Amino acid sequence: MNLRKNRIFIAILLVITMIGAQDLHAQAIELNGFYGWQLNGKAKLYDGEFIMQSAPNYGGKLAVGLSTTTYVELSYMRSDSEGYFKPYNISTEPGETYQYSSNYISVAGLQEVDMGKIRPFGTIGMGTVIWAPKDYSGTKWQFQFTLGAGFKIWLNDRFGLRAQGSMMMPLVWNGAGFGCGIGTGGSSCGGAVYTRITPFQGEFSGGLIIRITPN
Repeated sequence: MNLRKNRIFIAILLVITMIGAQDLHAQAIELNGFYGWQLNGKAKLYDGEFIMQSAPNYGGKLAVGLSTTTYVELSYMRSDSEGYFKPYNISTEPGETYQYSSNYISVAGLQEVDMGKIRPFGTIGMGTVIWAPKDYSGTKWQFQFTLGAGFKIWLNDRFGLRAQGSMMMPLVWNGAGFGCGIGTGGSSCGGAVYTRITPFQGEFSGGLIIRITPN
């Protein structure tokens, strides 16, 4: 049921993006590929914490201009990492290490300040994050909010550089948090089931921007 709800949610996000893209003949489009570093944090569980190692992230963004300084942006970001369960009871050994990927899909509003070739900006978005443990089929989806800020440096009318930092805030969906998708094979992660506390994550990234403008 959760999978169906999240698919519907993604469809709604795509519709919003399509609405923003209706007048493409009059607005600019920006394509951005990026690579960076993600601070994955930890999830607090009932009897311990699931510690997630920081790791590289990468992805892409598609921004549609609503004005010369306002954009609607669709983005995908992935990070492949690993984590382990750390019990609060120090007499208990740490749990098994699990490999997983986090996949953030977001629609955001972006507002920038026109300072010539350099344009600072801020973003606020929402979407879904998909937790996908490797060697295990228990993929989980969560609703998430994202806040970000950064700047663009335009080298010419078509090409530029973009750098930004973001804070990602996954939320609980129907009482099941991050941990319920990982570690059902052992008691070390038993506390991960039905937790209501999820990790805050951050990221820093940069990449090339390509601007497509109407003729």
